[in-house]
Amino acid sequence: MLVGVITKTLLAGAVISSISVFFSPATAQVVVDPTLHLRELVSGLSQPTAMAFIGAGDILVLQKADGRVRRVINGVLQPGQVLDVAVDNDNERGLLGIAVHPNFPATAFVYLYYTESSNGTDTSGSPVPFANRVYRYTWNGSALVSPVLILDLPVTPGPNHNGGTMTFGPDNKLYIVIGELNRNGQLQNFSGGAARDDTGVIFRINDDGSAPSDNPFAGQPALAKYYAYGVRNSFGIAFDPLTGELWDTENGPGSYDEINLVLPGFNSGWERIMGPVGRDIEGTSDLVQFSGSHYSDPKFSWFDTVGPTAIAFLDSARLGVEYQDDVFVGDINNGNLYR
Repeated sequence: MLVGVITKTLLAGAVISSISVFFSPATAQVVVDPTLHLRELVSGLSQPTAMAFIGAGDILVLQKADGRVRRVINGVLQPGQVLDVAVDNDNERGLLGIAVHPNFPATAFVYLYYTESSNGTDTSGSPVPFANRVYRYTWNGSALVSPVLILDLPVTPGPNHNGGTMTFGPDNKLYIVIGELNRNGQLQNFSGGAARDDTGVIFRINDDGSAPSDNPFAGQPALAKYYAYGVRNSFGIAFDPLTGELWDTENGPGSYDEINLVLPGFNSGWERIMGPVGRDIEGTSDLVQFSGSHYSDPKFSWFDTVGPTAIAFLDSARLGVEYQDDVFVGDINNGNLYR
């Protein structure tokens, strides 16, 4: 598995790197814009799921199945790892998400989301893993140390729809997605289903794992850490650099993958609604709405599923002003990068 970067060739012949992407070496690359190019940054990774910069040219990359956090410095994959955690890697489980504290390196915290194995070794479905968990680690310059558990989440039945993507917002709060793990509770808009169980949710928490007092459901203890719910599964969240608002990608079942604007208290509609509500005979009448919640249609949806993955806003002109502040979305079904 390779990490590549999309670059733009300028008139003077300089090349400026911009968007990093994962791709398979067996797949031919086709770039529509002739001024853009894709070049290999590093190879030798095993099932990379997410990455984060901890400095200029200094990247931490997660490997899903073996729980290893690898380091890449100026395009060179370093030997060994900066951390190795015991994961269950069955289906979509594993080492899934990373976020770096916004005040890094002064506040040297790095956050990891992973499916924690229950026997201290990497497993694949058996025995049943402990949980999906978010840990806060301290970066000591060469390794991630001193784990602190800040979020303990469900893992069954799964084994898919674990979510795992997370990011800090411009408000310095940590936003984390967990999928619905194939559950059918109130958070999946079944009024007679199980009570709130931390599935199908986007969390918004302080950097120590506590619930911010200005969360949309702050007055409701069982919902206090939630920012949104009714999410089937997501591999991508990002903030618009112009508005500061949160967007996500959401994976549909057989149709209607979505791109959503996620405002506070958002109910994404799953399992009652996927895609525009106008195609649903019952409309929003069968949604489970909590005090402070609201539904809105996706801003974009695909009728035929593409399997949207990461979403990113390009908050610079390094690919040219025509791309500045545009949003990019990847997909797993076709290997496309959409603008």
